[in-house]
Parts: sequence; C-alpha cells; structure tokens
Amino acid sequence: MARQKKMGQNVLRAVFLLVLGLLGHSHGGFPNTISIGGLFMRNTVQEHSAFRFAVQLYNTNQNTTEKPFHLNYHVDHLDSSNSFSVTNAFCSQFSRGVYAIFGFYDQMSMNTLTSFCGALHTSFVTPSFPTDADVQFVIQMRPALKGAILSLLGHYKWEKFVYLYDTERGFSILQAIMEAAVQNNWQVTARSVGNIKDVQEFRRIIEEMDRRQEKRYLIDCEVERINTILEQVVILGKHSRG
Repeated sequence: MARQKKMGQNVLRAVFLLVLGLLGHSHGGFPNTISIGGLFMRNTVQEHSAFRFAVQLYNTNQNTTEKPFHLNYHVDHLDSSNSFSVTNAFCSQFSRGVYAIFGFYDQMSMNTLTSFCGALHTSFVTPSFPTDADVQFVIQMRPALKGAILSLLGHYKWEKFVYLYDTERGFSILQAIMEAAVQNNWQVTARSVGNIKDVQEFRRIIEEMDRRQEKRYLIDCEVERINTILEQVVILGKHSRG
C-alpha cells in the first residue's frame, strides 16, 4: 500500500504540474473540471491502480488551494502488439478532448504513440524508459540514463567490466559505452540477456566471466531479471570479495 501511495503521488504530481502548465495562463477562464486520459497495457495492473489512486487522492483533497479543479479521467487499455489497438485507444482519448494523457509505451507501441502526440499536439506523460531522441509533446518522468552511466564509469575508473542488458534502450546505452571505450581504452564485454528463459544460462554466463577474471558487472535490466541474476551470483558464492 505504501509503495502504491508513493507511486500514486508521483503520478499525481506529474499530471497536476502538466495541467497547471497548460492552463496557467488562463486564470479568467479556468474550468472547474479537467479531463485527462490514461493509456495502459493490459498487463500493467499495478500502474493502473496507482493512477486511479492518484486521481482519487487529488479529488478528495479538501484544500481548494491545492485542488483548484476536479479531475475526470478516462482509461483505455491497449494491446501493444496490435497496431489497430494502439491507434484505436489513442483516438478514443483524443475524441474525449483530454488535456493530457498519462500512460506507458513499449518498443512496439512507442513510435505510434509518439507520432500521434506530435501530429495532434497532445501531451503524453509517461514513466516508461525515455527514448533516445527528444519527442515533442512527450514528457518523461524518468531521466535519461546514458549520461549518468558514463559519468559513474568515469568517476569510479572502471576500465574493464561486463555490461549485461535486456532491452533496446540497453543496446542504445551500449553504443555510447563502446564509443567511450574507444576514447578511454576500456575493455568491455557486452551480453544481451533479454531472450534468456533458462535461469541456468545466467549461471553459465557468470561462470564464464569468472574464468576470464571479470570482477565488475554493469547490469542494465528490468527488475525481475536483475533479481534472477543476483540470485545466481549468491548461489555461486560470487557476492563476496576475494
């Protein structure tokens, strides 16, 4: 519940600031009710719940200074593997005249959603991992990681390490790492683990890297996969120094 409340408050803050930005210069005609949208993948149950909780938290606030208007929300669920489903969900939101849409995208739906936002001038607030390019009308709640990762590698003087990644975003970061490796004479071993289903395969990778005297790992994966990798590290006894 505490995690959901924190997520809900982050969602609320993002949407609230966006709507204020959209309407902040229209004090005279400020509406009493604002319509916002929500686009969610069918498997993002927790995120959808956090969104509903954030709106409810805002609407039940009795402080009129903090709540100058009431929020109405309209949610559509989409199947990212079906381009018609993505298009239909976005058009459904746009037809309702929402001021902004909060939602998620993945690799399959990203281009369609960001294209619609640019063409129809509809703001899209998302906690999804940021795209490489700046997309007009898309507001990222997560910061880009590329610069931060390169700064950390330079700060800690990692010159030899293994990079494990599992998404297209990870591949983009890998390209930046390899460019820096050429400039700084780093030795980088990269492995894509996105398609690995067998847990034992992670163990084999760790054992192979151990034989090659690799001691440092940069793991850029989704949380569940990180947990699986770290479990294998502990099982193999590679989590202690020496």
